[in-house]
Amino acid sequence: MQIKKQQVATFQKQPVFQYRLINQQGNFIDVLSYGATWQSLVINGQNLLAHFDRVEDYFETPTYLCQTIGRVAGRISRGSFQLTGQTYRLPQNEGQNTLHGGPGGFAKWNWQASASQTEKSAEVILTKLFTSKMDGFPGDLSVQVAFSFDEQNQVKITFSGTTAGATLFNPTNHAYFNLNPVQHDLQDQFLTINSQQRLELDQAKLPTGNFLANQQTGYDFNHGQLLAPALAKIKQQFGKSEIDDAFVVKNSQQPIATLTNQKSGMQLELYSSRPGLVVFTADLNQDQVFDALALEAQSLPDAINHPQWNDDIILADGAKKEYQIIFRCRQLKS
Repeated sequence: MQIKKQQVATFQKQPVFQYRLINQQGNFIDVLSYGATWQSLVINGQNLLAHFDRVEDYFETPTYLCQTIGRVAGRISRGSFQLTGQTYRLPQNEGQNTLHGGPGGFAKWNWQASASQTEKSAEVILTKLFTSKMDGFPGDLSVQVAFSFDEQNQVKITFSGTTAGATLFNPTNHAYFNLNPVQHDLQDQFLTINSQQRLELDQAKLPTGNFLANQQTGYDFNHGQLLAPALAKIKQQFGKSEIDDAFVVKNSQQPIATLTNQKSGMQLELYSSRPGLVVFTADLNQDQVFDALALEAQSLPDAINHPQWNDDIILADGAKKEYQIIFRCRQLKS
């Protein structure tokens, strides 16, 4: 394994570094200190991530493109929740709601970073202290995000949080994928999700608290579907032109989701122990063509305001939580 580090930009007078973790096959990942951003996943010369070539484009992107998001991924209704008997109101950045940690969330800062390697794997660790003054959440949260890459073309992202004062902790990486060599559209992308249900969402894309069955709908990816016909079925059944939904996934030894390019045989498996997977078909080029698929493994959106789900995202004073997401890449036989 090999690690290369270089300064690639400056943000608020701070150097932004890129860390490249390279295995013996010549495959690699790139991680940026700004936003703890996963910039590249290059397998056999092909970047499987939607990405910007110009680092400065990550500074103001509204898409959170492959950035680390938190303290809480997804939406918090009206930016409000109760914790330890007190009502907290957060800064709002999507109408009346708080999205992806709000205007001062994880993706908006430059992080400290260090790297290490062994014969079989390499790792970059990004750290930052988030105070209430920085992002409006209660408690001061020390966060560590570790990206590792190995000889099996496996990426592990490990999120750790320790707090002084009770807070919320539900981070993820807002990874967008396209397994086509030319990432113009999502043709030939076959998606499987280990899920029987999804959350019912209102007009603001907030959970109502109810669950909907996926079976016999365009959302039934349990046995896999090509994205184009799935989207056509969803439009016919529900009048929606995109997927932007939270699937309830099973915690098992099997991947919670698998994305395969049926033409090239490139496959990506996603593993997580948390109960939610947000799936979003994105039009990053704004040309009426979906060109990236976001797969965000996390706890369910707005879980703090739905205690009946028993999806605990509370981090108690002095406590520590750790979550891990694993991505495994392989080339199927043609």
